[in-house]
Amino acid sequence: MEMNRSTQLAVQVPLLLYVLATICPRAAAEDDFDTAIKPILAASCVKCHCKEKTKGKVNLDEIKTEAQLLANPKLIKSIMEAVEAVDMPPETEPPLLEKSRTDFLAALRQMLRVSAANKDPEQQQTCRLNRFQYNNSIRDLFQLKTDVFRLPEKLMTRQGNYLVSKSPAMPHHVDVACHALNDGGGLKDVEPFPKDLRAQHGFDNQANQLTLSPLLLDAFLRLSVAIVESPDFNENSVGIWNDFFREPAAGIDKKEEVRKRLRRFLTNAFRRPADDAVLDRYASYTLGKMEKGLSFTDSMKKAASAILSSPKFLYRTIGARNDPFALASDLSFFLWGSAPDEELLRLAGNGELANPAVLKKTIDRMIADPKVERFLDSFPAQWMQLENVLGAAPDPKQVPYFSIDPKSSAGLQMLLEPLLLFDTVFIEDRPIADLIAPAFSYRSEFLEAWYTSGFKPPAVDAEKINAANRENEKRRLALTETIRKTQADLDALVNPIKAGLMATKKHAGGKQSADLKPYAAWDFKGDLKDSVAGLKLTAHGKIAYKDGMVVLEKAYLQSDPLPIDLKTKTLELWFKLKSVNQHGGGAMTIQGADGAFDSIVLGERKDAHWISGSNGFARTEDFEDSSPEGAVDQLLHLAMVYAEDGTTTLYRNGTVYGKPYKKGVMTFPKNQTTVLFGLRHVPEAKGKYLSMSLARARLYDRALSADEIAVSSGGENLFISEEELLSALDPEQKSRYAVLKESLKRSETELKNVPKPVDLAKQQQEVNERFDDDMRRAMRSSGFQRIPLLDPRYGGVITNAATLTMTSSPTRTLPIARGAWIIEVILNDPPPPPPNDVPPLNEDTGSKELTIREKFAKHRENPSCAGCHARIDPLGFALENFDIAGRWRDRYDNGRSVDPSGTLLKKHAFKDVVEFKESLLKEKKRFAKAFTAHLLRFALARELTPADAFAVDQIVEKTAGTDFKLKAIIREILCSSSFRRMD
Repeated sequence: MEMNRSTQLAVQVPLLLYVLATICPRAAAEDDFDTAIKPILAASCVKCHCKEKTKGKVNLDEIKTEAQLLANPKLIKSIMEAVEAVDMPPETEPPLLEKSRTDFLAALRQMLRVSAANKDPEQQQTCRLNRFQYNNSIRDLFQLKTDVFRLPEKLMTRQGNYLVSKSPAMPHHVDVACHALNDGGGLKDVEPFPKDLRAQHGFDNQANQLTLSPLLLDAFLRLSVAIVESPDFNENSVGIWNDFFREPAAGIDKKEEVRKRLRRFLTNAFRRPADDAVLDRYASYTLGKMEKGLSFTDSMKKAASAILSSPKFLYRTIGARNDPFALASDLSFFLWGSAPDEELLRLAGNGELANPAVLKKTIDRMIADPKVERFLDSFPAQWMQLENVLGAAPDPKQVPYFSIDPKSSAGLQMLLEPLLLFDTVFIEDRPIADLIAPAFSYRSEFLEAWYTSGFKPPAVDAEKINAANRENEKRRLALTETIRKTQADLDALVNPIKAGLMATKKHAGGKQSADLKPYAAWDFKGDLKDSVAGLKLTAHGKIAYKDGMVVLEKAYLQSDPLPIDLKTKTLELWFKLKSVNQHGGGAMTIQGADGAFDSIVLGERKDAHWISGSNGFARTEDFEDSSPEGAVDQLLHLAMVYAEDGTTTLYRNGTVYGKPYKKGVMTFPKNQTTVLFGLRHVPEAKGKYLSMSLARARLYDRALSADEIAVSSGGENLFISEEELLSALDPEQKSRYAVLKESLKRSETELKNVPKPVDLAKQQQEVNERFDDDMRRAMRSSGFQRIPLLDPRYGGVITNAATLTMTSSPTRTLPIARGAWIIEVILNDPPPPPPNDVPPLNEDTGSKELTIREKFAKHRENPSCAGCHARIDPLGFALENFDIAGRWRDRYDNGRSVDPSGTLLKKHAFKDVVEFKESLLKEKKRFAKAFTAHLLRFALARELTPADAFAVDQIVEKTAGTDFKLKAIIREILCSSSFRRMD
């Protein structure tokens, strides 16, 4: 089909112009310099960039001719970037007209092309393996099942690695964790060499940083030995053990076998075929070890160790022209962080790798291989500089939950979110714009709470609790009054009858013990009116009631907490002791909440009579007139009298037992002290309980005198049992008695079941503790869930907690640090360091009523600062709604509203962070160019040159049709002239 005339012209004219520019670049450059470049430099640039005022250390006044500019391609590139970013001219100068700006940039681009073409090709560089590459190369070389040494550079560990599945979509639930701060890992007795230096941006694979000092060389020598000698380096962990280290079968020529095994190993280790001279040298070394008596396996270990310490293993050549093996290594170290596999080496060896179609197919194979995990483990974290999160330490007063778990800080959870986003963009081959404003995120339970709950424990419902307390108190008072009235009616019924029965018993000379039935009742019915009433005993164990006494068979009675101070009190006890473990026990013990106790034990053997206390006091003495069997035949009366000065006196049957003792004042806290009967207390004793029969127990509200004790023990001990009382009642009285007793029992049970008053402070404390425990558990969780981002303020690599935390100080946000991060990481246009003569801004000075933006205003008045701050400040202040740990705030602590508004690149106004991210997306081609430059620098393992700028532009243009999908950018980088270095 023939083209019409207009169509032919449309095709031929641009082509002709391109050919002419290519054939005569010098002439085109000269015209451009005179017509499009020199006038603008003179009108808009020289004023600030001259001999008298060399801003940015650039003197454009020296550029008088086209030749002077062509001689400095870096300067051309810098001018282009400043104008493209609308950084120049500055705000104080008139802006360029759009046509002038377009012509100026086009002329500069043409001059840069000419300048770069006139430059000698970049010299190839040798590049030492960094720790990450060294570890991976060793793992692949030996097919090791574990890392060689601990690798804190690996910030995310994927549990149940989803990359293995080769699915085109990320799972909705993933389990990941950061073990960068954990100790251990790697082969036993193998220590890593020192951490590699980082280049300006943060990449640790740059050739000019990976030097080899004598100390580091020594470390490599020792490391090569430690690896093969580690007890973990064995046939179970080394995949090539049988093929390389195992003794060959009998009858096989060992010399030939060694050469065969070494040839393949050397090819894989040196990443290219080893020549015969190299093979001969290592084979002779290995066979020499065998001749000296080393086993085949140990000799091969020696050979492997020597190979690992060779410069041919430790170094690789980058930028080598027309070297297919260097290209294979460049591909593998970029995508796999390791040496090429045998397929890559085969393609390099037969020359197929230079074929563009084969190269593209190889790139696709490598991207689909699970080893691409190593690219995802290195580039994203270094590009985003996420390692800085590990050192973040927000003020605990402002962010108490960041380090609530000493074993797992919040930063370890935070950095996983942007890494999972990058994984998703890679696996699902999404546009890189999703890195800035995705519609989804991966969040853990902890991060979800961090963003949405304010990370504060829920407040208790004080109104509801107070209402319940009032209702319960009302119920408690009503039941107490019912019990009082019922008891009064019961006393009115039975007391006259009891009095008659008592008179009859007295006349007959009868005696009785205190009535402790039911077992949890104190006897306070005696004649002493100062006895404290209303206390209860609770029974534990096997309890019986016999002959008017409570029988404790390996059991004990325990009081409720006593609401009194035991000082100046008397505790009285009537009992018969049945048995006791002589190593410890307590017929009567006063126990405090803090572990303090006073105890009395009277045993059936003489050496079992003792008293003791937790203050270290103990004494064992015989009882007067006591025989080994006497104790069980007597109804014993004991009394412990606590005096005001802390002295304790023990009475037995009305007589002082031993001397009063005072071995440090015992502390028995009010409302926390209990009384135990029959419970042993010495931890090392074998038995658990005493066995005894308890007749009566009284607690007096004062310290009784010796005379009162004597009267008490010698006085009458009579009571009327319930059986006797019932036999004296007539049928009507019995019925009335039963009704009153049942009513009393029911009311007492109801009163016991009325909930105690809830302490609001204590309730809130319990809620806080549960919340803290939940957050500690959540911080240790590895589960992350894919969720839709309903709140566009969050998500992406900019507005996530990790980035926002690491660009803050421990006490305040740092808009300059945040802006510098964006301009460097997202826009790849880092500002120069501040001039030495400009004092740093102290944001802590000045009025507390000012906002950070207002404090910066004066700093920006300095002409030396204004230019850079005009670029950085809007980016940093756009994020001011996020506090030092990435949580949203509308106001500062001083009550002033946050103002995040600004203008991006002097042309996109925004009022909040959502519009700020939308503005960045309007510049997605600029972001694609910046991202591509970062990725190309990482791939090339060196700083980009002005000539590389054309490769970046070409990659961006080629991937624009895919909306800048991540894998498309990677493929174009690996096929670019900068990467391939093929003529």
